[in-house]
Amino acid sequence: MSRRDGARRTFTGILALFGVLLLGLMLWAPPLQKTDASYTDAEFAGGSGVNAVRLVPPQITGVSTCRSALLGGNIMVVTWKWTAQTAPYSGFTAAADTEWQIAGTAWQAVPTTGPDANGTYTTTFTSSLLSGLLGGLLGETFSSNVRTKAWTGWVSPTVSTLTYTKPILSTPTCTFANGS
Repeated sequence: MSRRDGARRTFTGILALFGVLLLGLMLWAPPLQKTDASYTDAEFAGGSGVNAVRLVPPQITGVSTCRSALLGGNIMVVTWKWTAQTAPYSGFTAAADTEWQIAGTAWQAVPTTGPDANGTYTTTFTSSLLSGLLGGLLGETFSSNVRTKAWTGWVSPTVSTLTYTKPILSTPTCTFANGS
């Protein structure tokens, strides 16, 4: 018998002994005890100071100018206000927190002034802003939507809509419907 054979038999014997011990522990170990642990006690969490905000679109209050694009200059002048003068609306600015979508184009800022003493803003649609939408004698119709945009991308889920309609060879009309 060589040294290598002896070492191999010793190693095999040790492994067999560990196997028998492990098997014995598994067979004769006491069973696991059942527990009554569960989450059944009445614990409640509470707090204050957490408020959810649902943004409302600007509410259009009137259209003071509604004229043909053939005349150039200001085509529509629209007045609007937010539904409340309290937070979060009291911290908004028209330039940063309103967006207009003109005839399905991308949302954009439109020149707006205000607020005045009553909290009213004035947005002006010029012929250059509307170029390409308003042709002249053949009549045209388009809608513009306005929404509130706040913080890092929150927007009002509804919009207020302004509609410009100019029949063929006639005076245009501007109507609006407010979102809630």
